Amino acid sequence: MQGAIHRVVSGLAIGAAVVVLDGAVSGCSSEQNREALAVREFHERLEQGRVDLIYASSSELLKGQLSEPQFRHFLAETRGLGRLEAAERAHYDRTAVAGGSDLVLAFYNSRYAVASCLESFSWQVEKDGLKLASYSCARNMQVSCPGGVAGSKCETSPAPAPVLGLASL
Repeated sequence: MQGAIHRVVSGLAIGAAVVVLDGAVSGCSSEQNREALAVREFHERLEQGRVDLIYASSSELLKGQLSEPQFRHFLAETRGLGRLEAAERAHYDRTAVAGGSDLVLAFYNSRYAVASCLESFSWQVEKDGLKLASYSCARNMQVSCPGGVAGSKCETSPAPAPVLGLASL
């Protein structure tokens, strides 16, 4: 269900089944399904503290810019946001790169236990799948992309403050 809030699920097999089901229901392309699965796997590994696996499966482009210790330090802020509660893809686009692998760009409005985050992923399209090329997390920000198609203009804005329940008063 494209555009719906996706919950992180335990287990890669369950996550893959959900992605396949989401694609079947919404008519997503298989590449968008692979991208959603890659994001889900990223979040699972981040929650498990397996930044080493995220780094090991990343593109040479990312590895050429950051060492593993630098990457681990870079992701520490996102890990500090706590458990992922929800992530909704707001934008997806594929860009041809002259003389290189295409890039897939996706923006997610994500809600973690501590704060919201606008996550930006770029994936290098390779024969054996999508490889993380870059990642960022803009805390307390969100993005909206009216039309949701390639070339549409996206706008960022502050994420609304979480609604506090009576239990937190």
